[in-house]
Amino acid sequence: MKNKITAYGELLMRLTPAQHGNLIEQSDALEMSFAGAEANILADLSLLGHRTGFVTALPQNPLGRKAEQFLRGFGIDTDAVVWDGGRLGTYYIEHGFSIRGTRVTYDRKDSSVSNAKLSENNWETILDKTAFFVLTGVTPALSQTCRDNVDLALRIAKDKGIKVLFDLNYRRSLWTKQEARSAFEIILPYVDVLLGNVGSAYDVFDIQTPPIEDYPSLKIATQMATDALERLGDFEWMAMTMRLQSDANNNVLGGMVKKAGQHHFSRALQTRIVDRLGGGDAFAAAILHGILKDWKAGAIVDLAAAAFAVTQTLQGDINYLTEQELLDMASGNVRGHVRR
Repeated sequence: MKNKITAYGELLMRLTPAQHGNLIEQSDALEMSFAGAEANILADLSLLGHRTGFVTALPQNPLGRKAEQFLRGFGIDTDAVVWDGGRLGTYYIEHGFSIRGTRVTYDRKDSSVSNAKLSENNWETILDKTAFFVLTGVTPALSQTCRDNVDLALRIAKDKGIKVLFDLNYRRSLWTKQEARSAFEIILPYVDVLLGNVGSAYDVFDIQTPPIEDYPSLKIATQMATDALERLGDFEWMAMTMRLQSDANNNVLGGMVKKAGQHHFSRALQTRIVDRLGGGDAFAAAILHGILKDWKAGAIVDLAAAAFAVTQTLQGDINYLTEQELLDMASGNVRGHVRR
């Protein structure tokens, strides 16, 4: 039975000043964890009860083994991990506060995953029991080898009738918008569920929208960006995160889903940000969770917006809330009352 969700990407070591909100220059201690867009999505889906597996490469050393422990701790299948003598990519987060934005510094060049070439036989085996293949725009940005792996995986997924979820995630520090656009235009014809936001639509495809001055204008811009992106593929579902930012900590968050020509918007959620990273991945996981449970589009986007928002009130990249807790938030229970 094909019921597995498989993702391909990089798991990085995440290092953050031990005193939340401090800069690296003023810190003597860093807290270590692990994260990565696709891995975050899988962890969230595993916690929601789905069977998941991760395709990546890790170095055969204590850091690589610790990274695998992280994955397995969420129940993510690591049978497809490639082990080598390379290095684990790392990133450093300095959390923003008030007028100072969050800053991320990458140290991931020539990491194990960027050099691990996967064959047709590898992908045939990996995708054998897969129902959904998850990919983001980060992975093809890492190297030509990763782009070749993505191309091969998508062709085999199509032959096997596997659905594909793709998040446009654009990392300008990894490649140019021209490189991203060329790569994404190859990927998008294979995609069944497309995720993104107004920013990624503009950054990669130069999709113009009216100025965003408030939440109503953000809704208009999101709808316009989605309609423009729709021309690039034959998508069954499209979903967009929405963020109106007053400063680093105070945001209004939401989401939109387009299905069968209809736009469905979530409620707007006033959110105080603790840790900005992981929110979009939680949104993606909740979208896929709702699709697999055959929910209606309105219910899916409400759940996804709740996951998007609440994950940013937690330290780390993972959404630990249950489906019922997310549904409570989606229904309007967002005042933060004490539960006894």
